[in-house]
Amino acid sequence: MTNNNLPTINTLWIGSKLGLMASACLKSFIKHGHVVNLYTYQNITDIPKGINILDANDIIDESKIFRHHKRGSYAPFSDVFRYNMLKVIDNGIYVDCDVYCLKPMNIPEHGHLLGYENPSIISNAILALPQESELLDILIHLTNQPYFTPEWYSTYDKIRLKIKRLFGRANTLGKMGWGVTGPSAVTYYTKQLQLTHLVQEIDVLYPIQHHEVKQKLLDEKLKISDIISQKSMCVHLYNETLRGIDLDAIADKCILSKMLTNEI
Repeated sequence: MTNNNLPTINTLWIGSKLGLMASACLKSFIKHGHVVNLYTYQNITDIPKGINILDANDIIDESKIFRHHKRGSYAPFSDVFRYNMLKVIDNGIYVDCDVYCLKPMNIPEHGHLLGYENPSIISNAILALPQESELLDILIHLTNQPYFTPEWYSTYDKIRLKIKRLFGRANTLGKMGWGVTGPSAVTYYTKQLQLTHLVQEIDVLYPIQHHEVKQKLLDEKLKISDIISQKSMCVHLYNETLRGIDLDAIADKCILSKMLTNEI
């Protein structure tokens, strides 16, 4: 049953089919009482019951979609999308479609919901920021440019990018390093603005790290209580690390299998 006191969950999907994992993740938020808004640019054939479908063009026009030049992923575009979306919605959380909800999620009174995925990196897979947030304004400003030079780059790399720009070979957002518009930017500017005291500890939003996903989620001997803490609100499944695995063939008793059927 929907709990209207909970923040709305908002996410983006580009494509015509969610697939088993994304569907299960979205249903996990509904299971815990959240309203879920799915932004999309086209019709999706396997949308779970109870999901609200919204036109992603209302946030960013479809003509501006781009992929990462090496991985072919829409991840850098989704960074741009989430920042612009958070500017116009009220009391909402953005989550990637590979985030699985374990309990009802709330935004702290200060309006910031973001967390460490490891001791040095703040992720943006789960993100809420006040509409008037300086951090949000900076992220929008950076990613709404055709290209930018990351302030955290070394002097050598800054000069290299400047020279490329002078010769008309500047890196567009899709040609930036992996994660530059996401965790790298969020981490750098959160620290610059001295907001790290607002960041959730690792076990709250990212209780398992990307290199642990296969080991912990596919082990039949482990239970969900073995890999999370009492504070954990969700688990990031890091879809990229599970690519190529036949989800229909994994062991029934493993944690991932139980997530895919929403038993957890």
